[in-house]
Amino acid sequence: MDQVPDTAQHFIECDTESCRNSSKFYCNNCHQRICDQCKQSHLEQNIGHEIVLYQERKRKVPSEKCRIHPTKNIDIYCTDCQDPLCSTCFVLHHRNHDTSDLETIYNDILQQCQKEVTDIWKTDIPKARDNVETFEEKRENVKKEIAIVRTSMKERADELKKAVDSILTDNNKKLDEIENSVLNEMVEQQKETEDYIKYLEKMIVDYESKMSSIKPTELIIFHKNISFAFLKMPNKAEPKLPIFTLGTINKEEIAKQLGEIELERFKLSSVTKVSEVTIQGQGTSHLSPLPPNRFWATEGSGNLIQSDMEGNILQKISTSMWYIIGNHTVTTEGELLYTDNNENTVYRVTSYMSITKFIETGSWVPVAIYSSPINGHILVGMTTNLDQKITRYNRKGRQLQDIQRDDKGQSLYKSVDYITQNINGDICVSDLKAKKVVVVTASGKYRFSYSGLHAQSGFRPHGICTNVLGHILVCNGYFTLNENCSAVHLLDINGQFLSLLLTPDHCPLCPCALCIDNQHNLWVGGWDSSTISVYTYLQETEK
Repeated sequence: MDQVPDTAQHFIECDTESCRNSSKFYCNNCHQRICDQCKQSHLEQNIGHEIVLYQERKRKVPSEKCRIHPTKNIDIYCTDCQDPLCSTCFVLHHRNHDTSDLETIYNDILQQCQKEVTDIWKTDIPKARDNVETFEEKRENVKKEIAIVRTSMKERADELKKAVDSILTDNNKKLDEIENSVLNEMVEQQKETEDYIKYLEKMIVDYESKMSSIKPTELIIFHKNISFAFLKMPNKAEPKLPIFTLGTINKEEIAKQLGEIELERFKLSSVTKVSEVTIQGQGTSHLSPLPPNRFWATEGSGNLIQSDMEGNILQKISTSMWYIIGNHTVTTEGELLYTDNNENTVYRVTSYMSITKFIETGSWVPVAIYSSPINGHILVGMTTNLDQKITRYNRKGRQLQDIQRDDKGQSLYKSVDYITQNINGDICVSDLKAKKVVVVTASGKYRFSYSGLHAQSGFRPHGICTNVLGHILVCNGYFTLNENCSAVHLLDINGQFLSLLLTPDHCPLCPCALCIDNQHNLWVGGWDSSTISVYTYLQETEK
């Protein structure tokens, strides 16, 4: 289907006995169609009834039997558990829970589903189709770019004459492999996008076939499926193209002189401190790199500072935040996002220092935030007096997902203080109250947690980040007069401890700010120092 289906209806008659006029109105209490002439008499006979325009009517909830008590109809909605119930279920298992009118909830969700379906038809499917149409053009561009690399190599090979022929052949094979790999990957991406379109179309067709009499349980499941569907949108990844590097002519090292074609590769190496930056204020609680040579930092009083590598203050944002942890992030477009826990708002700051409200979180207090370079989604850690959660938003601030409980209904977090995302989509959180790192999948399913080393008595996870190898890096800010556990822990992608990347003897005291810049350098800042240290710990593998 290419557009939103036509929802026009046939002539609808008034339900009043012996009246056959066209019904313009609807009574939400007795679910009757009412014409203009019968409206007043109906209200006089039924004081307090709500009559609305027919298009704005509440749908009557279709009858549905309880699966646990088959003789009972479902007629109650448990707000705490978000489940429709029968009266027996309520008395036995939900007596102390808050409840809502099932018909109201049913119609609210139905209205949301209708809006989501319309959005899918108008926005998501056309966008996915546009992506499909660009694949052919991208494939041609890949071929052209790779052809340019081939030409450069050939020109250099002519200078080296016969001695380079064998090396040229080898490198052409590498290019063939890369080209085949890139094109095959793009074909797979196109297929994934086409499958995604089919998935959305089937989901909508199934829904529309049941729309007139959809049951509450089916409606709630469909609503959850819509939210999940947005997470399945295939990434529009750009192809990785090879780079040809010229070498100097030297017959003894012809292979190096011609140049090599490789994808970027790294491995762990020894940790070396390469620089440090001192900023205004006492202490640094959070860092966000801003390429090429700048960064944002939260200093001790809660103000946000943009600085260069010499410590010069380029921009400053004064705040009144009372909880300063992982409260800002930089998007792939270079914009700063930061949480304001006084106003329950996420602010966006452009490169021209225009500050606007981006997301308002209602009764939830936003604490930590992270912008994913994988898909541009925004992850916001939030809290109330009773619970914690992470809410996922898209680039435009539209809510996509809540991550709050595990499969047993237990809260995943005691506090969400710092957030990052790994290369496999895992969401990694430093939970200070629970004294552990909690990792869930992109869909919100619990994977593992990490509570520090048994050899150390204290673990207080603060700043957390991941690297190109899928490692998780987290600072331990635990410090007492009797024991200093200040360190940066290095975990693998499955949460297994690998090493102390920075030990208590070499780590800044009470580290809490941690990030990795676009050169793969590690930045560390602490509560008690205005000096930020920069380390190298990765190196490119040998060619």
